[in-house]
Amino acid sequence: MKEQTKSATLPPLPIVGQLRLSTRDGRRLSNIEVVQQTESDRLDPFFEASYRAFRDYLTGQTQDIDLPVDFTGLSDFQQRVLREMRTVRHGTVATYKDLADRLSSRGYQAIGSACGKNPFMLIYPCHRIIGSSGPGGFAHGLEMKLKLMVLEGIQLGSLAVVRA
Repeated sequence: MKEQTKSATLPPLPIVGQLRLSTRDGRRLSNIEVVQQTESDRLDPFFEASYRAFRDYLTGQTQDIDLPVDFTGLSDFQQRVLREMRTVRHGTVATYKDLADRLSSRGYQAIGSACGKNPFMLIYPCHRIIGSSGPGGFAHGLEMKLKLMVLEGIQLGSLAVVRA
């Protein structure tokens, strides 16, 4: 039997606004996206628990979000990049080059592309990955990335020298 994707829009959260979460099996997230919506959905227990995890992180009550995810549809390379990204601890940063070195890769742009296509923002913290000379990009805008970094206590004035 084919699994059916189920989605819910969460109530507004600090910094990120509203997130729309999707799941294929009701146990693991398959996608997280920022949406511009004014209403939230009634949440079943899975999405309610996910909402609490995001809220706790975005209000500084916890340092990481530990929710199960579904890697279906991601290449082996994307999965390796996400797993390496997850090792960058709260309050620290790594460069795209750092990730490439850890993965024994010279594909810095491929690393950046995998970060940009990260379907699990905040859980796999692409906001902690920076360019060699500054904050780099972020799929949801530089302003959101910088706010997330401030939330974690990352000193923005010294991004190029602070490393994981």
